[in-house]
Amino acid sequence: MNLNVELEDLGPCKKQLRFNLPAEDVGVVINEVTKQFQKEANISGFRKGKAPLGKVEARFKQQIEQETKNKLLRDSFRKGIEDNKLRLLYEPEVDPADVQFGRGDPFSFLVNVETVPDFELPDYKAIPTESPKINVTDKDVESAINHLREGRAEYKSQDREARDGDYINVSFTGTIDGQPVTDFSATARGLTEQKSMPLHVHAEAEHDHFIPNFTGQLIGSKKGESKTIEVTFPDEYPAQPKLQGLKAIYEVTIDEVKEKVLPELNDEFAKSWEAENLDKLLTGVKEDLEANQKGQATQMVRMQAKKAYIEKLTFDVPSSIREQEMQSEIQSIVRRRRAQGDSEEKVEKDKDQITAEANGSAIDNLRWYFAHKRIAEEEKVEVSKEDVLGVVAMQAQQTGRDPQEYIKELAEKKQIGYIQNQLLESKVIDLIAKHADITEIEPLKQEANPPAKDDTGDCCEDGTGDCCD
Repeated sequence: MNLNVELEDLGPCKKQLRFNLPAEDVGVVINEVTKQFQKEANISGFRKGKAPLGKVEARFKQQIEQETKNKLLRDSFRKGIEDNKLRLLYEPEVDPADVQFGRGDPFSFLVNVETVPDFELPDYKAIPTESPKINVTDKDVESAINHLREGRAEYKSQDREARDGDYINVSFTGTIDGQPVTDFSATARGLTEQKSMPLHVHAEAEHDHFIPNFTGQLIGSKKGESKTIEVTFPDEYPAQPKLQGLKAIYEVTIDEVKEKVLPELNDEFAKSWEAENLDKLLTGVKEDLEANQKGQATQMVRMQAKKAYIEKLTFDVPSSIREQEMQSEIQSIVRRRRAQGDSEEKVEKDKDQITAEANGSAIDNLRWYFAHKRIAEEEKVEVSKEDVLGVVAMQAQQTGRDPQEYIKELAEKKQIGYIQNQLLESKVIDLIAKHADITEIEPLKQEANPPAKDDTGDCCEDGTGDCCD
């Protein structure tokens, strides 16, 4: 085939190819296609496959020309792509108006294609990262043990006055200017009247999870006693904005006073956590904390390595998928802003800023996509069938699904490829992190373990619980 292909750059990742084939070569292909039709032709007066070429050509002229045209398009395009070593982003559609075909005439057509970016892969080894030293202190272990004790705490009724830190059950009715609180906010039923509502007593108003200075005024009260208290709703009270800044009067009765009692730290307590004894429990807790710190350190290195490598990428990305990715990023940013409380007016006002942020993220995402694929090729990183099945099995277990039915559903929704790509990306990040230039830094400050949630705590944490509806 004496095919001539002219290649022209139209811009980043865009090419135009012009194909030209002499009329003699076109005639050869027409003859080949005609002979294929001859083998299958059933023409009256002739056995199948024995009709003269002239008869076959006359009977199937239109079909032969269409098949010849399609074959020339397929074969020419494939050869042009292979000879020019192009990696297409997707198969293009050829505009019929750009195709010139006829018996006895040269065959020509042109097509515009988008290609995978052609770039020099930056070095992905020895990327500078920082990793905190693994350092579990006695204080860390003590804090974790106390967290376990909180989880096994008992709440014992007390025949005494309520103290700071106690847990109480109260019944109350609330009014504002002599009217039920619901007259000022119809949805504030839980702030108007409650029966035996559990609360955590806090002497300091800012720590009161119900209404600031509500429980603090009940310190010193005993079971069965009643008390009238006055509170002021905060100037910022998202749970009930209509009550912000208003003063309320509450008639409160103490139904029960409870004290949280932590279990003794001994072998019996250790056995309740399936440890042989207290020493074994302490050792196990320390090992768990160390493993947790190592996991966090590894994740930090992985995140730093990926971010730093993306910053080294500067190549252009295909405009079509950049636009798609940017729109996806815009939607994500808008959803996040709405969740954080931004109004529609604020989002609209910042649309240029959002678009610029989304465009930058889209380019970074796509550069990383093409780069990590190239790294996987160079390092022969692969995702096995077992890798995919392992993820599918874990997801099925987490969702209570049958693994076989779940993988069938994923295949029908064409999500297996998504899982494969996630696994490949993770393996590439692991490889970059493995070869990173890691500098040890001082351990990160560990946040204290949150107290275990108990069954007598505030039902209206930060004013947003069901009791505030």
